[in-house]
Amino acid sequence: MNGARCCAALVLVSTSLLMAAPSADVLRVREWRMKNERQILGELMQLVALPNLAANRADITKNADFLTSMFEKRGFTVSRWDTKGAPIVFARRDAASPRGTVLLYMHYDGQPTDEKEWTLGAPFSPAPFNGTTRVDLQAGTGPVDPNVRVYGRSASDDKGPIVALLAALDGLIAAKAAIPWSIRVVLEGEEEAGSPNFDAAMKEHAADLKSDLAIVVDSPRHPSGLPTVFYGSRGTFTATVTVFGAIGDLHSGNYGNFVTDPAMTLARLLASMKDARGNVTIKNFYDGVEPLTAAEERAIDELPNVDAKLLEQFGLARAEHPDSRIEVEHNRPTLSITGIEAGAVHTGTRAAIPASAAARIEMRLVKGLSAETHLERLTAHIREQGFHVIATGATEPDAATRRKHPLIARVVRSSAGFPIGKTSIDDPGTAVVLAAIRSLGQPVARLPTIGGSVPFATFTDTLALPTIGLAVVNFDNNQHAANENIRAGHLWEAIEIFAALLTTR
Repeated sequence: MNGARCCAALVLVSTSLLMAAPSADVLRVREWRMKNERQILGELMQLVALPNLAANRADITKNADFLTSMFEKRGFTVSRWDTKGAPIVFARRDAASPRGTVLLYMHYDGQPTDEKEWTLGAPFSPAPFNGTTRVDLQAGTGPVDPNVRVYGRSASDDKGPIVALLAALDGLIAAKAAIPWSIRVVLEGEEEAGSPNFDAAMKEHAADLKSDLAIVVDSPRHPSGLPTVFYGSRGTFTATVTVFGAIGDLHSGNYGNFVTDPAMTLARLLASMKDARGNVTIKNFYDGVEPLTAAEERAIDELPNVDAKLLEQFGLARAEHPDSRIEVEHNRPTLSITGIEAGAVHTGTRAAIPASAAARIEMRLVKGLSAETHLERLTAHIREQGFHVIATGATEPDAATRRKHPLIARVVRSSAGFPIGKTSIDDPGTAVVLAAIRSLGQPVARLPTIGGSVPFATFTDTLALPTIGLAVVNFDNNQHAANENIRAGHLWEAIEIFAALLTTR
């Protein structure tokens, strides 16, 4: 951004902040929240205490039951939509004379986790901490330090936002505030599994979902700490590449230098997919990427540059693309190795060359690309490195194939994954969300695309609704990892954002 544009933007932001102030309704919600913070955190911990891996149908059902009771308590009519997997909880609350209808999406399932990796709290025994000191919410009264964090699986992704929405409604009801919107809430139980049944269910129930605006509530805030909206999410494509050696593991001394080591072969293959500057070398990998619009470039220019902050936090000397910035890279496709398996590395394991080695390759795709095309490009690259690629359905190469081809690989695409979702950053239908946040006296971080993947395309493409993403949790929440958490101060701000949104006329 040039100097004149920068100064103009700062003046505009400063002027809007001086003029903006929370409405009387939001101030009453804030007052109510300050008197009920311990109860709000208590309800959050009740919800987080329910194990929520999508594959465990019994646990998922308990979550759906608990969520049903939570929403019915706030005057919603709740339906359960069965799918081939986890049920979708659909809640509706109609206004007497609605300005319109707003549809909010959140999910209630969580990522797999290992309790042994947690050092604060436990995945399904949530606990509040201030730093490393555990806090007893029952022992005191009054407001809770905003720096307290509740640790537990899905505390931030995505159960915290669910509780924030309901707390905002509690505050508005207590304040006898008029809510001019009819509200629809969709709670999914398979997002962390790639939402395999979500799009079909939404298509089936499209009439119930008709709305003036869809809001996808997920993802962390921008690392600057600003309230954050986003206008798209990257698609996902995952494949497992297996490289084969001998028909069984072999003694590393007797047969080292005689048989090919599949682990070393796989390492060379993976290394061929990226150059030293971090660019993917698969032929035509970047072909078709839609460039950022001028408005999207301006939105990124207006964001605080957080690259140095992230490098310090992650203990890194430089970014993979030091001449760019993270928000720009979120709008480019990625190739990452998210898992490698070959033999074993634990003490006492056999000194043997493994019979095969495998890697899980994940790509995040942006507008203009497709998973099908990138599967073809990946497979073509593997062939270009001299490999014979066996059929996806084959478990292992047969004897004739082994004797004919010195390098053999198999590529299996995962069935899970999200399509690319994108909406215009200038869509007037989404402006009400920006207005609601700005009414609280804060600027907004506007991201053309987030780095992660959510079922954004279901709302933009399948349902054809004006759609915007809303991120309300702290960026350092450890989602998908051990010690996942939500900071109380961010939960309080989320309550006010929802209150402002639901009372914006």
